[in-house]
Order: sequence, then C-alpha cells, then structure tokens
Amino acid sequence: MTIRAPHLLATLVVFCLGSALIAQESGDPQDESAPKRHRAVSSGVAAALAAGRPKYDPPKPVEKKPEEDGVDMREIDKPRNQIIRLPEYVVREAKPPVFRERDIYSTAGLAELAKKRYLSQAVQALNRYTIPLFGMSAEAYALMLYQEDERLKNISDLNQSADDISLVNPANAKEVRRATQDTYGRGFDYTYRKKD
Repeated sequence: MTIRAPHLLATLVVFCLGSALIAQESGDPQDESAPKRHRAVSSGVAAALAAGRPKYDPPKPVEKKPEEDGVDMREIDKPRNQIIRLPEYVVREAKPPVFRERDIYSTAGLAELAKKRYLSQAVQALNRYTIPLFGMSAEAYALMLYQEDERLKNISDLNQSADDISLVNPANAKEVRRATQDTYGRGFDYTYRKKD
C-alpha cells in the first residue's frame, strides 16, 4: 500500500488534533493553558468530608493451611525408578449389579457357551448330526452339563455359608443345610434323612 503525500498530511493533522484534544480533556499538568476543573463544593468542605470517611483498609489475604489429604505426594516422595505416581481418588458410586451368565445370555447363546466350554472340537465334529428319537443333541448335552455344574456350585456356596453360620448359631446352619438339600437334592438320599 503506497501512501501519497496529501493522505499523509491529512493523517498527520488528524493525529495532532486528536492528541491535543485528549491532553486538553484530561487536564494534563504539562499543559498550563488547560482550564482547571471546578469543584461543586469548596476545598474546605471536601477536606472535612475526606477526614470523616474511614480509610480504606484492604482485607488481608487468607493463607490456606495445607491439609493432609490435599498434599500431593508426587512432589514430596519422588521415586528413583521413574514410576509415575498418580493422586489418590475416592469413588463414591453405587456398585453395578452382578450379572450371572444366565442373565446375560439368551437360551441359544447359553447353549453355544456350554458347547464351547464342555465339549471339545472333536466331540462337536463327531456329534454334528443327531437322530431326535434316539439321542440328544450336542447343545442339549452341553447345556445339561452346564446346569449340573451350576447346581454343584450353588450347593458348595450354600454349604460354605452354612459352615460360617454354624460358628455363630448351629441351629440356623442346620436349617440352611436342610433348605439346600430340599432345593438342590435329587431323589431320596438315605444318608441325609438318617441325620435327622
């Protein structure tokens, strides 16, 4: 952009006039010809009002006391082996519900999971085709194994709970064992009935 002489002269004149106006309005002490500002009250009254007012006393900054929880251990206890230490966090949130495999999988998905878990690939390959009248499918057999494993696990958990309860109240432990047998027992168990 090239500036021509008439434009440069006009810019200079505007700049000088603007700075003169600013100096006149601000009452610059360098400019003696500037008019003095007049007060609405006399200087004696202004001095009396100023003496009656309380002096401004700014509040002192409050120093924060270092708290034990707020101490950043990364600064105090620096490791020698370059392990990064993160600050401690406390999580206060409700625990998520515990889902069982039965809750997550559909019936077909549970049968597929049981096949993968209990039947080897060779057994799955040999039992690819079944005759419905003479046998059960690989999925049904694997699901039966899954249910039996789950049944035995539940019996074991309840028996462990009964053992813990028997330390405090043997009568309640006996009731838990009886309820476990009634729920998960199969057929008539002579040894169980003999204990009564």
